[in-house]
Amino acid sequence: MQVDTFGAYVRAELEHWGREFALHRDMDYLGHHSKNVLQVLIEHKGDMPGRAQGYKPLESDIRAQMIEDIVACISRDNAAMACSLRAYYCGQGRKKVERFETAVMLMANFGHRAVSSRQYLNLVELGFQRVRGRLEGISLAA
Repeated sequence: MQVDTFGAYVRAELEHWGREFALHRDMDYLGHHSKNVLQVLIEHKGDMPGRAQGYKPLESDIRAQMIEDIVACISRDNAAMACSLRAYYCGQGRKKVERFETAVMLMANFGHRAVSSRQYLNLVELGFQRVRGRLEGISLAA
């Protein structure tokens, strides 16, 4: 019996992508400034510091970004599969209940009809196989 180490690697990469691109973190970086002008003046002893030149862009891990690019390519020709992958790995809650509901909501936002729970799990497995194929292609090219 052979152990599928590459499959375990792909699953670990998808789990890592799910943590980096978690759906519940979409609004973490939004919000109000934590300091007002008076607080800044107090911290700089009455002097106003130079103005910031812009916002720091959001950073993402290169490994997670690679999976995100693969899922974005999948969404171009199979939106339901990409929504299922995103909900399954990036969602919160139980994988067959809350994450299924998230997948249905994402599909509705995409303009796709709802699928059954069984179809959802099949789409996740097919999406896993697609991501695996793309990663195998990348590893063979390197």
